[in-house]
Amino acid sequence: MKPTPDLEQYYKGWPAATGPGHLESLAATTPNLFTGDFLFPVATISARDLEHNLTTVSRFCNDTGISLAPHGKTTMSPEIIQWQLDAGAWAITAATASQARMLRAFGVERILIAHQVIDPAAVRWVWDELAAHPRVEILVLVDSVAGVELMERALSERPEGRAIDVLVELGAPGGRTGCRSVDEALDVAVRTSSSPRLRLVGAEAYEGIWHRSDDSLGAVDELMGELRLLMQRLEDLSLVDHLDEIIVSAGGSMYPDLVVTGLDGEWAMPKPVRLVIRPGCYVTHDSRLYAESSPFGVRSPMDTYPPLRPALTIWSYVVSRPEAGLALLGFGKRDASYDVDLPIPVTIQRGEQPERLAGELEVFGLDDQHAYVRVPDGFDLSVGDVVGCGISHPCTTFERWRAIPLVDIELNVIGGIRTFF
Repeated sequence: MKPTPDLEQYYKGWPAATGPGHLESLAATTPNLFTGDFLFPVATISARDLEHNLTTVSRFCNDTGISLAPHGKTTMSPEIIQWQLDAGAWAITAATASQARMLRAFGVERILIAHQVIDPAAVRWVWDELAAHPRVEILVLVDSVAGVELMERALSERPEGRAIDVLVELGAPGGRTGCRSVDEALDVAVRTSSSPRLRLVGAEAYEGIWHRSDDSLGAVDELMGELRLLMQRLEDLSLVDHLDEIIVSAGGSMYPDLVVTGLDGEWAMPKPVRLVIRPGCYVTHDSRLYAESSPFGVRSPMDTYPPLRPALTIWSYVVSRPEAGLALLGFGKRDASYDVDLPIPVTIQRGEQPERLAGELEVFGLDDQHAYVRVPDGFDLSVGDVVGCGISHPCTTFERWRAIPLVDIELNVIGGIRTFF
């Protein structure tokens, strides 16, 4: 196929000629979402709610003395990630080396790859990036002696240089990655400490595997206790004496309060301990998964902070009312998250005034480009109405849009949020 440079002027949902280099000029005219030639469906981000969420979590970290390394994979947006850094983030987290490379392209200088980096090309990229940029810091995880040895093998032909900083990952039986016991984690730590290519800087765990389980809070507390024990054992074996500070990391979007409760306080360590949490979804929050489980405004003592606000909305027209009790919206799996819960109708826009919904409408199915909505008897919903849907788990909505309008409270477009997945 012959290359077509003009394709770069198109972002899904945006008016034509708003590709790279044009988002700012379009936003400068503050077009309204409903009168500015946008092609529906359109995802939007509320600037007011985004700022509220950034400020709330930044305040929590400042109040508790905790460092924030928000997970960049949620948005992969240079604009949002820069705002997170401006709000005081200590680092940005990545899930893969490819994401870390994109974060470097954004200009991020401290990256925590919350993942086992063992494929040779990825290991060499980390090594080469550290060698080329003395100010850059990249931390990775290991959870096995085999992983340590694979990293060493990948670097066998590289000249001596800065060692790659490593956190030993502690997991739990039935969980995801991570050593399944403190003793196993100690074996990995000892092997890491013997490597000239790697530098042990602390330990890590991920507690979000227990979302919506019956005993999730107790399981998180138990894992944090095990992580504390692991750090004490590392100290007993003098494996962290060489550090200026020791890093302990856990805490996704669902249980940062429990991580702080379990890990904050005094540490019997020879050097200061930096506790790092890694929430990502807080930045836009959502309308179900995190709305029902985020500690902000839900669990004491976090109810001293204002609740986070859902900032991400999918707007679409009612395209069909083919039978009683059924409506079809013009968006689907290509546009919105559906991996945890289906989208949630929250607003109807008719004319200039939005109408808030309180559970009257329910999305019960998605096709690629349609949402099936259950409509109660007597509810006024017509073809041509515009419905705004909240989402559950924002990560997998962001990846469906190359650019998302940033809107004010009147749905005037005041900026653009780009994504790079």
